[in-house]
Amino acid sequence: MSLAPIVHELRLACTVQVAFATYVERIGAWWPPASSAVGGESFSGLVLEPALGGRMLASYGAEQHEWGRVTLWEPVMHLAHTFTHDLPPGDGSLVRLDLRPHGHGTAVRFEHGGWAPGTEPVRSRFTGWPRALGRYAFLAEHPLPGK
Repeated sequence: MSLAPIVHELRLACTVQVAFATYVERIGAWWPPASSAVGGESFSGLVLEPALGGRMLASYGAEQHEWGRVTLWEPVMHLAHTFTHDLPPGDGSLVRLDLRPHGHGTAVRFEHGGWAPGTEPVRSRFTGWPRALGRYAFLAEHPLPGK
């Protein structure tokens, strides 16, 4: 098993501004709800507070669980946040998003790394990123009116 980062690269037919805003402002819309059940609790939303130190908060009805904190905030090119969802207590990982103009769109490099030694079995469970990132790409390429 490996502790290497999980890396996905996307090419989006939208500006870097739209790609960045979609990741941050619409994370609750593109995040797959089925992947977010905790102990049978019903997932009802996800937000990422848009600032250095901002929290990633998952909602389960009236309860909120912190899934991470923003560690790099450079709109519209770079974003990183810790990620603790589905990890043992005390073990976190790091998600990083790097965006750059590419032709008439945006190149996105998504990296989920920062794995602690001994978390290899947990890392191997993170196979759902292509589905989540596919939902992200669709929303970025189909922005809300006025965006």
